Amino acid sequence: MITKVVLVHLLAYGVVGRTPAIPLALYRDVMTTQGTVRGYYAPHPRHYVFLGIPYARPPTRYDRFKSPKPPPSWSGIFEATHRVKCPQPDGSGEENCLVVNVFTPEHATSLPVIVHFHDGGYQKGWGSFKVPVKFLERSFVFVTFNYRLGVLGFLCLGTEDIPGNVGLKDQVAALYWVQKNIAKFGGNPSDITVYGTGSGAVSIEILLLSGLKTDLFQKVILESGSVLSPTSIAIEPLSEALNFAESLGVESTGSNAFKEIYHLPVKNLVNTSNIFLPCIEKEFRSSYSILNEDPRMIFQNKKYQQVPMIIVYGNAEEVAVIASDTERFKTIPNDFQDLLPNNLIFDDEDTKRKVAKLVKDFYFEEIELADNVIRSYIDYINDVFIEYPIIKSATYYAYNENPVFLMKFIYKSNRSNNKNENIPGASSGDVYLYLSSNEYAGDDHEMVVERLVTLWSNFIKLGDPTPITSPLIPEIWQPVVTRTVNREIILRNIPCLIFNRNMRNEELSGQQYTFWDRIYDKFYIKNSE
Repeated sequence: MITKVVLVHLLAYGVVGRTPAIPLALYRDVMTTQGTVRGYYAPHPRHYVFLGIPYARPPTRYDRFKSPKPPPSWSGIFEATHRVKCPQPDGSGEENCLVVNVFTPEHATSLPVIVHFHDGGYQKGWGSFKVPVKFLERSFVFVTFNYRLGVLGFLCLGTEDIPGNVGLKDQVAALYWVQKNIAKFGGNPSDITVYGTGSGAVSIEILLLSGLKTDLFQKVILESGSVLSPTSIAIEPLSEALNFAESLGVESTGSNAFKEIYHLPVKNLVNTSNIFLPCIEKEFRSSYSILNEDPRMIFQNKKYQQVPMIIVYGNAEEVAVIASDTERFKTIPNDFQDLLPNNLIFDDEDTKRKVAKLVKDFYFEEIELADNVIRSYIDYINDVFIEYPIIKSATYYAYNENPVFLMKFIYKSNRSNNKNENIPGASSGDVYLYLSSNEYAGDDHEMVVERLVTLWSNFIKLGDPTPITSPLIPEIWQPVVTRTVNREIILRNIPCLIFNRNMRNEELSGQQYTFWDRIYDKFYIKNSE
């Protein structure tokens, strides 16, 4: 008998009413560590979808800012059909949101697993409910998940009650759930690739730097995000928290500091312009820390997990600001001090003024045409927020025997997030957008996407994106080689795959890498707990 839930699901996917025969298994039951979950069949390609499976208890009331607790159990069948989001800035979503979504091919058995970490700058986003068709066609089990965002995920007081980074701890809990349960869905728990876009990529890097267990994943794909970017780690998390408390009218000092925040409606908490980011934590006996040392220091001391990885980047997300207001960026400001990265600190105003002039001259000297000014702003934003941080971290990761494959993605189609004709190149997250979309966009685009899918599939299955060449893949993608002088990494001649409609290997040797390296070596704010 087809139940109402099954019928609604089949109608949604267009199975009922089609001429082809309905498959024998309309749903699939999987026994997890918590109990039985039921997912439903979907065609094109033939697979099963499990949505909204809890991987931790609801983080509500006095658990709002604490590490995730073990997931609930049940005795019946959990209908895995729930499209859940964590609370969003627009007021949508719910606090009972720590769930995973699993997409698995029909006859999956010990297949490679991809776990996707979503973007959203730590303020918004959710684990996608959208079927990752191209990955399922290549016989991967695909997992998406939610983690706490904004103040709920990244309020950092440095106290035992609210130590911070619970959104990152949610991510670890989700990976543990995958490790314990994915075999029952047809995935191989010893062959997991984590794929992060934007802040999702930063999250994965933080896990690599955290010193946590190393068997939660075996390979990494990072897209358009870097832990070394000025917008990745909170500079003054306590000040941000106090400003937020003041805006809510919450007592922020004394023995009852922040107690009221546990009782406020969630919509009051997410309706804010305050930005909450991962922070450097204090160690407490009652909870573990994710990040208790500055990322640059961890890199320098080479205390990070070493795994094969792909690092790909396009335009920085911040370039969208220029795209939305090109008139404003047609002129060069007289004073460049306010445009310097916020993770630099100077001994005095005179030094800051001199560095600002140095940066301004580097990017804007003798430029007069408005279009060239806009182009220089784009170069500046890209170098500060994405290219220099990614190049720097890639050379650190490559300082071991595990290969690191670096790609500069400049292909732009009518499907790109970058719709502005004045802004060349790809937008942040475009690669994942193309890989996760199933909409036809022309023969050239289909060829480009097929090439990307092949590179990603080869890497996930073999650890090498180009084991052989072919008409589709005419180049061997050369891994990054780290060059040093007196044990100092030199940011020159860095192998990189330039990906447009065609692909080619180049060596990156831009002056901007050395330029910013010298500035950061001297003026970087070292974060501490």
